[in-house]
Amino acid sequence: MEQGKEKKSGPVIGLFFGSFNPIHNGHVGIARYLLEKRLCAEVWFVVSPCNPFKVDRFLLPETERFEIVKVAIKGIPGMKACDIEFSMPKPSYTVDTLRVLFDRYPGQQFALIIGGDNVPDFPKWKDHRWIEGHCDIFVYPRLGIITSIEGFTNMTFVDAPLFPLSATEIREMIRKGDDISSLVPSEALSLIWKLYSK
Repeated sequence: MEQGKEKKSGPVIGLFFGSFNPIHNGHVGIARYLLEKRLCAEVWFVVSPCNPFKVDRFLLPETERFEIVKVAIKGIPGMKACDIEFSMPKPSYTVDTLRVLFDRYPGQQFALIIGGDNVPDFPKWKDHRWIEGHCDIFVYPRLGIITSIEGFTNMTFVDAPLFPLSATEIREMIRKGDDISSLVPSEALSLIWKLYSK
């Protein structure tokens, strides 16, 4: 049997890839929804590293974003911060990370968690058919984006709650000194202010 094909045999770990720049209540809300609906037994926030070929002055170093994620979800059952991509070759492709995880956790059932805005470009992802053949894919809604998953055999649309703002807008609010306390996990509020205001 091809490695990873036993995906139907056990509890699902949902892999939520992202820059989390910063993590906000929308991210946590999606993870909480998947856990509460028992679609996933755990959700791992896979923090994407900085791309050395693309300088982005608004992207905090991955170690700082990872620390914020850890603080934000500390004590929430079923949620975990994952830094597996930090030690992988860059740029990191989802399929390469999945192969490492399948090798490290043989027999484990993984699922991808992606936003609806990623669906149209999914056929352009590296080895996207391998991903579909080895993982279920949970698609969450993005504000103002109509998503069709027709034609994708392993995609499931999940009616997770919409979040009104993006991480980009939250960073802009921080720059202006606006109150973001209702938008980010309270446990990480002070750390987010400290790191994004420097």
